Amino acid sequence: MDFNTFSLTNLVGTLSDVIGARRPENARGDVVAIKEIVDKKAGGKVDRMLLYNPDAVGEWIYEKYYDLFYNVRKYTDVSVDFLTAFPPKTPVCFATMYTGAEPAVHGITHYEKPVLKVDTFFDALPDSGKKVAMVAVANQSIPRIFAERDIDYYLMKYDDEVVEKALELIAEDKYDVIEVYNQEYDDKMHRSWPTSRIAVNALRHYNASFGKLMEAVSAHWKDHDTLVAFSTDHGVHKPLFGLGAHGKNIPKDMNIRHFFGVLPKQK
Repeated sequence: MDFNTFSLTNLVGTLSDVIGARRPENARGDVVAIKEIVDKKAGGKVDRMLLYNPDAVGEWIYEKYYDLFYNVRKYTDVSVDFLTAFPPKTPVCFATMYTGAEPAVHGITHYEKPVLKVDTFFDALPDSGKKVAMVAVANQSIPRIFAERDIDYYLMKYDDEVVEKALELIAEDKYDVIEVYNQEYDDKMHRSWPTSRIAVNALRHYNASFGKLMEAVSAHWKDHDTLVAFSTDHGVHKPLFGLGAHGKNIPKDMNIRHFFGVLPKQK
């Protein structure tokens, strides 16, 4: 298995561009496939964005359990293979995803959850007049490292409650960007191994949750051009001895695949 070569640092600048927000200060590069599908289906810009961030779905896991991710393929148009940040730990990777910076620049270089002091997507969006909701499990990496921003935080008990709250917010149709974080697969594979029965069942839950969110977007955001994303942070592996893990500079941990789709407004 070879390493992917396209850095995760390229993503956030493109997300900013297609929703008409300024780029975070460290954002560089473009994801051409996203811009092409936005051009094709929405005339170059979207006015809504639903970012679903399921934890730990490595590229090899997606390929091994391809049939489980039918909702992901149903609602997205393109996939992009990224090389995530090193070390492949949740706060390191999501900090890179939403700042466009390498760990040495954004400052999270191991498993810790400080509030980021660099410019992020969640600074650029409100600065550009966008109303943002973050819906996540309380006390986890995303809401902690992106705390203290001018956005609305909905911090819930666990994944089911996160999804239910996100469905409510989509129905209200008052946010330009909604970020949704789920973590069950990461939790279950750490308690067992990446291909255990309970871990694979968590992947089914991710797919089902994404499907529910997309049905809600289809029903309630008909008057908007919407970019949707299924964007994970890192992969996983099974050590020779021990439970499921991640954090090594190996393709199973570093290679990830993201999915993006555009749901155009209904004329």
